[in-house]
Amino acid sequence: MRRRALLAMFVVLLLIGAYGAYVVSYPKYPKVEGCVNPFKAVKPVTKTPENWSKLHVFFKLATSRDFWKLAKPWDVDYSHVKIVKHAVEYNGKKITMLAMGIPLKDGKHLVALYEFSKPVQGVKVKAYLIEVHEGNLTPKLMSVNGGNVKILDDCRYECISNSDCSGYREFCTEYCCSYDSDAAIDCCISAGYCGAVCGIGATICLIDPIGCLMCSACVVANCVFCLEESCFEWGTGCEYHGS
Repeated sequence: MRRRALLAMFVVLLLIGAYGAYVVSYPKYPKVEGCVNPFKAVKPVTKTPENWSKLHVFFKLATSRDFWKLAKPWDVDYSHVKIVKHAVEYNGKKITMLAMGIPLKDGKHLVALYEFSKPVQGVKVKAYLIEVHEGNLTPKLMSVNGGNVKILDDCRYECISNSDCSGYREFCTEYCCSYDSDAAIDCCISAGYCGAVCGIGATICLIDPIGCLMCSACVVANCVFCLEESCFEWGTGCEYHGS
C-alpha cells in the first residue's frame, strides 16, 4: 500500500514538473511573413523513423503547449504513436521537421503535431486535432506556436495576406478543411511507407475503424506532403500565433 502511494506521488510530481516546464520555458517565436502554410514553403529531402520510448513520448507531449491545447497526455494510445524526423529544405537551407501521429484512446481522433527546428514563415509548431470517421479525416481544432486554439467547424475564407489581419500577432494562416484520406493513404503506400500498418490501403477504413485510425496516424507522421496534396478544400483565417 505504501509503495503504491509513493508511486502515485511520484507520478503526480512528474506531471507537475512537466506542466511547469510547459508554462515557463516555451520559446518565443518570430513574426510570420506572408500568408502562412509552412508545408508549402519547404521541400522534402529525407526522413528517418524515430523509435522513442513511451516515457519519452509522454514527456514530449506533456511539455508541448500546442498538444495540451488539443488533448491531454493521458488521452493518448502510446502503443501506436508514430514519429518521423524529416529533413526539409527551406530558403536554401536544410532544417528538420519532427512529425508525430498521435492516436487517442477514444478511437475517433488523432493529433497531428509538426515541430520545425527553425521557424518556417514564422511557424515553429503547428498541430491539429483530426476526427477520423468512416475514412474521412476532418481537422476540428488547430494550434500554431502555442497560440489560441481555433475551432475549425467550417471552411472560412477570412484573408489572403497578413495585411487583412489586424489583431496582435494575428497572421493569415492557410489550413485544410477536409482531407481525401483514400488519396493520402494510397499516396503514402505508393511512396513506400505505412504498408505494414495500412495493409490493404485505403480500404482498411471501410472495414476496420481502429485500423483506419492507426493507419492515419502513420500517414500523418510519414507522409505530410501526401496529406497536403490530398486536401479537398483550403480555408484561411486570421490566427493568433502565440508569443
